[in-house]
Amino acid sequence: MKFHAGIILCLLSLWLGGCGDEKPKSVMLPAVDKFADTSALAQAVPREQLNSKIPPLADYWQRVQQALQADPPVLQLTAQELPNAKAQLAQKLAVANPDFLKFTRDEKTHEPLRNEIMTVRKALPADFNGSAGPCAQAECWRVEMYSHFHNASTLAFVDVAQQQVLGVSRQNYAQPDLPPRLVELASAIAGAAPEVQAILQDRNRQPDKKEFKTALQDSMCERSHHLCVAPTYVFENDALWAIVDLTDGKLVGTRWTDLGSSGPKTVVTERSLENESTFRNFCEKVNSLSQDGWKMDYVITGSDGLQLSNVQFNGKQVMKSAKVLDWHVSYSTREGFGYSDAIGCPLFSAAVVIAYNGPKTEPIMKDGQEVGFAVVQDFRQPPWPTPCNYRYVQRFEFYKDGRFRVAQADFGRGCGTDGMYRPVARIDLDAAGAGSAETVAEWNGTDWTAWDKEQWRLQDDAKVTPEGYQYRVTGKDGKGFYVEPGNAQFGDGGRGDHAFTYFSAYKPEEGEQDTVTLGSCCNKDYKQGPEHFIEPAEPLQDKNLVLWYVPQMKNDGNPGSEYCWADTRVKDGVQNIEVWPCWSGPMFVPVK
Repeated sequence: MKFHAGIILCLLSLWLGGCGDEKPKSVMLPAVDKFADTSALAQAVPREQLNSKIPPLADYWQRVQQALQADPPVLQLTAQELPNAKAQLAQKLAVANPDFLKFTRDEKTHEPLRNEIMTVRKALPADFNGSAGPCAQAECWRVEMYSHFHNASTLAFVDVAQQQVLGVSRQNYAQPDLPPRLVELASAIAGAAPEVQAILQDRNRQPDKKEFKTALQDSMCERSHHLCVAPTYVFENDALWAIVDLTDGKLVGTRWTDLGSSGPKTVVTERSLENESTFRNFCEKVNSLSQDGWKMDYVITGSDGLQLSNVQFNGKQVMKSAKVLDWHVSYSTREGFGYSDAIGCPLFSAAVVIAYNGPKTEPIMKDGQEVGFAVVQDFRQPPWPTPCNYRYVQRFEFYKDGRFRVAQADFGRGCGTDGMYRPVARIDLDAAGAGSAETVAEWNGTDWTAWDKEQWRLQDDAKVTPEGYQYRVTGKDGKGFYVEPGNAQFGDGGRGDHAFTYFSAYKPEEGEQDTVTLGSCCNKDYKQGPEHFIEPAEPLQDKNLVLWYVPQMKNDGNPGSEYCWADTRVKDGVQNIEVWPCWSGPMFVPVK
């Protein structure tokens, strides 16, 4: 069914209070009915008409067409976008490298495919697998290219001094974060859309949030088939999402979310995040820690949070690495849309939610005794905890008895009261030592059953031992770890992880390097990103294994049952930030 554009505008205006009535943007919008369908797919508008209304879009399409006719067919960043001469040289060397260009044309017809350079930056320690190789002695640059055709990212590491490409890797079903010009283009497309203009009544209003990648069901954004972003306009109690498809260059739909009622608005003063110090001390170099028999290296990555590596207990390596690749945040139980949040370094990285100072250690106490310690890293968006700002915390716990836990939490407040939070954690155990072959077994209710191939499980459908163990990961000597998923037993307020778990055969190209956004933000099933590494399933015999752990936490902003939430309340007559974090993550218990 098709409607005339004027009718659509009128219907939207009626919903807001009457056709032709001007609504000042300072007036609180009507409360959103959480149980009603408050979304709308955008009307189809010919590209020529869009180009005439949005000059930056016309310019972008012209550049895309020029790139398709070029050799190689790659839309590159301009000198204005790369003012650094070394960055320009890194891009030039990358787009001249045959391996980097391998998938830029159709394999059979050799027709040019749409490819675009997204980021050129200095390489960081977390970009490499423990050892930086030649980049340890050279100034290396990382070049990221996105394929709109394959929905994949290609990375090149370039030694600009020697003018050579040192390595190329490819990440399928992965989208890099956007350069500023695409962020601004998405905002221009959203602002020019009649569906958005009818609500804002202000052509010059800029979105409050611009940079989040997203998805929307019933559109090509679903399953991240296209590169999409959601400029978001925040009102007093509601937020309007404008979902923009940058692959097609158009608005595909809008959605309202309820931000929840709040107490006095927080007056956020300017605060230095010590970004330069954090970047210099924890992003540009790898640090080491030794305590209570534990030893490890740690670094803040560009977009995979705090990564621990080479973790040892009493001289034996027990974990090669652990990190959180993404936070998938979905805001609808029916329509499937939301954000994919990256966490990482405060400078020169793809992170949307940045490190709030560096990592800290704190003691773990039980019955007045210190039983271990935790490594904690905070990531925040200023001015959290106001609506549509996020805070995530990673916490690695290490106990004197050899147990350890990989945990993380959302601290609210986010962009709605109906959010589902799914962090994607990658945990590379080393149960056998030295990267040797491991065996994973699942408790079937009476005994341990070994897995012979890659697969996944939902925690809610699994059985556990009386101690709460779901898996056992061991080497040939029988030593290793039990995996105890979160089930509200760790005393941190967690209400259970309801996690998807995946075991894949170790491959360095599958998440070991700093990884751009993995999978879709908003799927409700097991398709959270790691499924790409187990489909089709490969044998697990004689393989080193990787555990992918994706908990699911539903937020709640209702008084008395808050969860994954933050708010500003009155306490002792002054403003006080209260937080109800949702913790998740498994415990690893040594097999005696």
